[in-house]
Amino acid sequence: MDASSLVARVADVYARSHPPSWPNPHADREASEEEYSRVTDPERYAAVLLRARAWVEVLSGLPDVEASRDGSGVRLVSARPGTWPLVVVEEFPDGGVPSVRVGLADAAEAELFPDCGCDACDFGSADLLEGLDGAVLELLGGAVLLVGDDWQGLWTTDGGGSVSGGARIPELEQVMAWGERAYAGDAAAAPEGVRVLVNRAWAR
Repeated sequence: MDASSLVARVADVYARSHPPSWPNPHADREASEEEYSRVTDPERYAAVLLRARAWVEVLSGLPDVEASRDGSGVRLVSARPGTWPLVVVEEFPDGGVPSVRVGLADAAEAELFPDCGCDACDFGSADLLEGLDGAVLELLGGAVLLVGDDWQGLWTTDGGGSVSGGARIPELEQVMAWGERAYAGDAAAAPEGVRVLVNRAWAR
């Protein structure tokens, strides 16, 4: 199944859950200072939980994918050679914003949605869902995760990439070069001590 068909099925499942929806409050203005320390309606971020559950339902329904649950997390395993499990973990901090982590292999190296729930970082529900969908599709389409002592980077087959971490974080250009070489089959693409996970494409 191609990416557009997957997203269409996910959107259909998501719509049946009657999710919350809200416009971008910053479509025509900058965030104010007080918005950075305010969370007006944390419950509405349940939208990202419902979207993640729609992804789990659609992917686990594919003939070559198996799902297993562990507490608030789901591991989706593809039978396709060279793939790593896709991990989806829901988080419910006390008094905080509901969120979802999506990543490869384990949740400790997964991307968080929303990464911040304050009013200043709110750009509407459509933006939030687009970010989650994009992250899932990047991983399904083929990616390389690189994890150092205090940093992690991601290279994707569509030319995307990111890097984040502490004081010893490498340049994004370097991470992209390591990822591209690793995906091409170079086992020594990254320096010693860097964990490299090569995830082949899940769907055509």
